[in-house]
Amino acid sequence: MRIAHFSDIHLSNDNFDVFVDTYRSALIKDLEEYNRAHPIDIFVITGDLVDKGGQSLVKRFKKDKTIKSPYDVFEKEFITPISNKLGISNDRFLFVPGNHDIDESQIRWIHEKDMKINLSESNIKDYLNKNSQKFNYTNRRIQQFKEFEKRFHFDSPNYDFSNNQSTYSYTSDSKKVGFLLVNDSWRCSTCELLNKEHNHHYFGVSQLENGLKNLEIKETEINICLFHHSIDDFKESQELLSFLKRDEINFFLYGHYHENFSGHYLDPGGSCYGFRGRSALNKPEEEHIRFQPGYHLLDLNLVSKRVTQIHYRRYSCSNRLFVPDTEWAPQNGIDRNEAHGGSGYKIGRPNNTKNVFDIDENKLYLE
Repeated sequence: MRIAHFSDIHLSNDNFDVFVDTYRSALIKDLEEYNRAHPIDIFVITGDLVDKGGQSLVKRFKKDKTIKSPYDVFEKEFITPISNKLGISNDRFLFVPGNHDIDESQIRWIHEKDMKINLSESNIKDYLNKNSQKFNYTNRRIQQFKEFEKRFHFDSPNYDFSNNQSTYSYTSDSKKVGFLLVNDSWRCSTCELLNKEHNHHYFGVSQLENGLKNLEIKETEINICLFHHSIDDFKESQELLSFLKRDEINFFLYGHYHENFSGHYLDPGGSCYGFRGRSALNKPEEEHIRFQPGYHLLDLNLVSKRVTQIHYRRYSCSNRLFVPDTEWAPQNGIDRNEAHGGSGYKIGRPNNTKNVFDIDENKLYLE
């Protein structure tokens, strides 16, 4: 199974011309070559599809009456050309919101202040229950994105929509793979209180439990979580880690920081890998190589439960093409986990076995 992972596209008026004139054709050409060698099964986008709520896109296309939201532009200009060229149906494009997908015009300061002061781990579940299928002052900021998601996947088989978390199951090589799409950005805003103790990022770990229950009904054998933020960004980071290290979760994909990262979270109770992607577009002419645009493809062996290799790609604006990202993966942009034997990343424990735990590694370590 092959998954293409994009994050932090930040489509906007500022990067739109470069995107349409040079970047998009280079990306499609790169994807076509990979798809011919080994078909891409799933495309995932881990947040920030548009920049700053997409306001600049709305202004750019204000004369186009078919454009109702910035996500109409995103679908038309980003998803549809890839879908048409590679013959990939809509149900195989999965995405979660990021902090830039928030429409801050829908935030009222009096409500935001109240939530920042009073929201806690003990009462956030009540908010999520109210938000699941409806919009109110707590989650209206994410309404445009979620309405786009609901419309886009309206006819997608095996896709269950929720304003909080959605789930999707996909069968490959006779194995059912579950995707848990977490809305970890519904509380995002640029509003901050002077008392920094009230500026914590809660998102509601119960989203994960509810999503996993849905995947259990679907009897998925491999489960992949999609987020936007890093674990350390959340006030509920310890609860989130405990969930991710359970046997039912195999690995997770995320973005937000615009540069690659991979980590293995390990303790006596379990383990899990997390893979963070570069910004896929944002600033196409970015000079600092760490933050230049790119994406990666993960090849999975579903029988052995391994990510056998990861192809890291970087966009060279000067050459107008994608090249191996040797900055992150020196072996021609391909990561086979060479530091641990080159056999890839084990994303699940064999039945009836436990993790081997090294007391000296009772914390995150890089692979």
